Amino acid sequence: MLLFPQESAAGLRRRADALVQQERYAEAAELYRREAAIYRKNGDTNAAIVEESKANRYTSSIRLFARIPLPQPTPPLSLALHEPAYGCYIGAFLDRDERLGRGFMENSQIHRDPDEFARITGKKLASVFCYVSYGRAFPFGWVERLKRQNVAPHIAFEPNRGLQEVQDDTYLRNFAMEAGRAECPIFLRFASEMNGDWTRYGGNPDEYKNKWGLVCSRMRQFAPNVAMVWCVNHIPEPPIPRFYPGDDLVDWVGVNFYSVPFYDNNPDRPGLFDNPADRVRYVYDLYAKRKPIAICEFGASRFSTVDNKDRSEWAVRKIAEIYGSLPRLYPRVKLIDIFDNDNIKHAQPGRQRNNYSVTDTEVVRTGYARAVAPDYFLPDVLTEKETQTPTVIQPVGARLTIPRGILPVSVWARCYATRPVVIYKLNGQQIASDAEPGPCEFPLPLNTPGQSVLEAIVLDDRGRTAAQTKTVLTVT
Repeated sequence: MLLFPQESAAGLRRRADALVQQERYAEAAELYRREAAIYRKNGDTNAAIVEESKANRYTSSIRLFARIPLPQPTPPLSLALHEPAYGCYIGAFLDRDERLGRGFMENSQIHRDPDEFARITGKKLASVFCYVSYGRAFPFGWVERLKRQNVAPHIAFEPNRGLQEVQDDTYLRNFAMEAGRAECPIFLRFASEMNGDWTRYGGNPDEYKNKWGLVCSRMRQFAPNVAMVWCVNHIPEPPIPRFYPGDDLVDWVGVNFYSVPFYDNNPDRPGLFDNPADRVRYVYDLYAKRKPIAICEFGASRFSTVDNKDRSEWAVRKIAEIYGSLPRLYPRVKLIDIFDNDNIKHAQPGRQRNNYSVTDTEVVRTGYARAVAPDYFLPDVLTEKETQTPTVIQPVGARLTIPRGILPVSVWARCYATRPVVIYKLNGQQIASDAEPGPCEFPLPLNTPGQSVLEAIVLDDRGRTAAQTKTVLTVT
């Protein structure tokens, strides 16, 4: 990207804002990106992220994908502990969802029933997580219940009084030995979101990495069934690499983020047009080539106390965007946890602003069920002896040769419009349209040998073409 000396960030922003008013969105997006590049060059990451979000807001694009069954997916050269060769585990935080029954008490907290969540949403969970403050006993009763339901425990293990409480002592060793006795896959997310100033264990990267190494060593000594998950918040970005313990001490890399109508509950900082898939990119680019990625916490607010408006449809769109992006943009994301919780009722004082519940409205419940329905989203954590062969979602290039039959095609699309429509054309004739959020999958019948041209087009809310792509299909 060329930056000219006479260009200032403020000047680029003014020009971009004017182009938005003229509905010249692609040009505006490019200027916002150039503005963001100036901020990044000057070390102002927060300002860069804000302007990059504007650029993404006004960018339109569409990519075409096909779902192709394979007899056996080719795995990477090596897999991390509990990593599937292909597909993504679905998980959740459930413990404050009253619609899942009374639950049971352990460690002074109630645990809800994942089988009841599966009954309500239509698909079993591979994993559920709970928070355990460092110093609390290992939640053995909860783990045993999950084992009976073939659900993998995911423990957010938090030294909330500071890193000084993490010592090589009887408590840590007993915790690790109890985890080992469970004899089931366990994900242990120790001291997550350390890159933020809201934790008590993130001020000193060297001390943090030392304590991480201690916990990791005891887990590997006594609990080889435990996968260590190093998890950051998606912002702030600059501290993230400084806290990374190293490839030899990390099994999975995680990232947390939420879709909210207003950032920091500030009406002057709207988040309505942000795509949650953009929140994955920084961490994914840093670590996905070396580690499987886990989205350890994601929630979409359906109601904010900032303006007291129901946004169930908006929450469904955010859920569809993030789940739809994973097989298409982020195939190394191998676990995603939905945060099923009404924070307005259950969060700490001062943070009771958003309702992230999945089950309390039919609209969100149905939207979530639709998002996780594809066989790409795995309901069981696989052991080393088990295999699974779901269909593989692959990008479609300029040409594709396939046998006769049904070809499920889908897109990854984004548009400046809030309610875009995707249409498919075969040899110039429209054959399908879809206004639902998400990948817009369509079963394309291909029964005649020869060549055809398949087009995928995203239309804005006035029916104008915002982006399009095409491929030549050769049917054998």
